[in-house]
Amino acid sequence: MALLDNLVVNVALPTMQRDLGASTSQLQWIVSAYTLVFASLQITAGGLGDRFGRKRWFLTGIVLFTGTSLAAAFVNTIEQLIVIRALQGVGAALIMPLSLSLISAAFPPEERGKAIGIWSAVSVSSIALGPVVGGAVIEYTTWHWIFLLNVPIGIAAFLVTQAVVGESRDESGQVATDVPGTILITSAIASLTWALIQAGERGWSDSLILAAFGAAAVLGAAFIYVESKTERPMVPLRFFRSSTFTGANIDAFMISFLITGVSFFMTLYQQNIHGFSPIKTGLALLPMVITMMILSPISGSLINRVGPRSMISAGMTITGVGILLMLLTSTDASYWMLLPSFVVMGFGMSFIWAPMTTAVLNSVEPEKSGIASAVNGAIREIGTAFGVALLGTIANRAYIDHFKGDAAVQAIKSDPAAAPLQGVIDTIGAGAATAGVAVIDQLPKEMQSQFAGFLETLRVTSSDAFMVGMDRAIILSGIGIIVSAAISYLLVRDDVVLRVPELEAATASAAAPDKVEPAYAGAETRTGFDSAPAD
Repeated sequence: MALLDNLVVNVALPTMQRDLGASTSQLQWIVSAYTLVFASLQITAGGLGDRFGRKRWFLTGIVLFTGTSLAAAFVNTIEQLIVIRALQGVGAALIMPLSLSLISAAFPPEERGKAIGIWSAVSVSSIALGPVVGGAVIEYTTWHWIFLLNVPIGIAAFLVTQAVVGESRDESGQVATDVPGTILITSAIASLTWALIQAGERGWSDSLILAAFGAAAVLGAAFIYVESKTERPMVPLRFFRSSTFTGANIDAFMISFLITGVSFFMTLYQQNIHGFSPIKTGLALLPMVITMMILSPISGSLINRVGPRSMISAGMTITGVGILLMLLTSTDASYWMLLPSFVVMGFGMSFIWAPMTTAVLNSVEPEKSGIASAVNGAIREIGTAFGVALLGTIANRAYIDHFKGDAAVQAIKSDPAAAPLQGVIDTIGAGAATAGVAVIDQLPKEMQSQFAGFLETLRVTSSDAFMVGMDRAIILSGIGIIVSAAISYLLVRDDVVLRVPELEAATASAAAPDKVEPAYAGAETRTGFDSAPAD
């Protein structure tokens, strides 16, 4: 529900714009308000769950998300919808990290990988179901039903969670109490995410964007300083002494960054170049998602036998190859040219998410699973925003340069007979989002007929320019993820996951009634949390 919502809303934006009279900036904030709050509050949410009870705050998130979904269906103004979307983001921030920490608490380490594999399979289904569900709702009902669909799901989730999920919290006596740390990390992530969201529209050199990046850097540095001086920090910095924790979070950032950027352009490619409907675009992604849904639970069950390091590195390498296979596409390529890429990417990603998430959770004490999963979730969201912003900028710049520099486009602009098309040319040349058939198909039929030759030239040129931009994003993504696979192999350590049952047994046998420090805290040979070896 939390992951699907933004993807479904994206499809409905044009309809919302007409019904609510939204400006382009307001339309962007329907999505951005949710993403910004979702990314910013995950670490805070994980800390609240560890301290006061994960089930309690998970249920709070479900109630908030369900209630705001119901309210969103009955808004009258765009301003109301933006505020409600931000509140939805608060609910999602409570749901996502705490769902993982509840799983971590419910399953022993030797079964945790399989459970997280199932969690991953359900999560990735949102990639394909978002456009399909959104397209179907818009085509057959109204956009209000996009939010109403969440209500019965939320009620069912609340009742089932209340009935079968046990409460858990951090019982180590080291629960975070630092309000300054919470405020600093939330503000730092909010500033960074805002800058990434707005960079594509304002430009990377815009003074506000640079100021937001600077503020994020200052707030982040202040957070590190405060946490290093606080007895009970919100995010224990010793987590990052574990090469496995650090390496798995680098993987989370890179896979989110690269896959999100490529998926963004692949959606535009299918709709703007080949004229796919939103529903057909979602259905086109099904081979990738079905592959992941089938293989992710199997991948989870292999973690304790194979080890996460080899699985993650192999998965990222295969995914990189799958991304590079997209270079076979062209303006007139059939869907069957894309199918091998989707299947290979699905196969590769099946061996990334569950091992990566398991490595994060098993590289910290079980009591800290809430904050650990929250850090991982926040890093994934930042990677997602970064992927769309940076890869979008690279592809857009290549598109604009190619389109505006094309001799045929320049000839049309200087032809007096094409004077009525100047606005159309400017719109098509504004960026990759308006490439191909998207703008031309919306012109009046008589105009399409009168200027058919000119419009066909513009369509072909803009489609070619789009391919130039998308290919650059694909090459950067494919090479980047393969390089990340090598880095991951050097950082992630199998023994952190494979030996966690030993550590828990040692902790249980050594613990005294007055609570001693868990074995994790000094187990350098297994977790790398501390410079001293284990006793």
